[in-house]
Amino acid sequence: MHIRRGITAAALAAVTATAGVALTAPAAYAANTTSSQVYRFYPGGGYKSTRTGEIDFVVTTVRDGKGNLVSASGTLSGHNNVQGQALGINMAFTQPYASGSAAGYTLTGKVVLQACLAKKLPVCGPSGTITFTDTVVKYGPQTPAHANSSNPGLWPIFSTP
Repeated sequence: MHIRRGITAAALAAVTATAGVALTAPAAYAANTTSSQVYRFYPGGGYKSTRTGEIDFVVTTVRDGKGNLVSASGTLSGHNNVQGQALGINMAFTQPYASGSAAGYTLTGKVVLQACLAKKLPVCGPSGTITFTDTVVKYGPQTPAHANSSNPGLWPIFSTP
């Protein structure tokens, strides 16, 4: 009977020792991380490639703890630079949508620009469509966003490096 108590005490000590190990918290998993990249574009027009406004294309990605892409989204916003009562532009935004597959997504959005002569006399002239795209791959870095103008002679688009 004394031996049985010794085994019981040893077994109890072993269970207590392993229980301490088993009760330690598992390695913490990294939470999803959200990051945003702002790309600034400047529509041209007017005299000698004057920058008549600013358009911000914001790409937001969510990645899991292993760096895999969970989701990608984008927004377009901007303003025109009205020079006094002179040339200004109207901007009509189509917010970006994502298309793609498990390998990655391409975000595509559009802005229609239309020249206007004055605030008080909204006489509007020719328009152009600027298409913004950005590709976000499932693994690794995303490509820089770029913009294409439907009428680069009238509505050139500039970006910051």
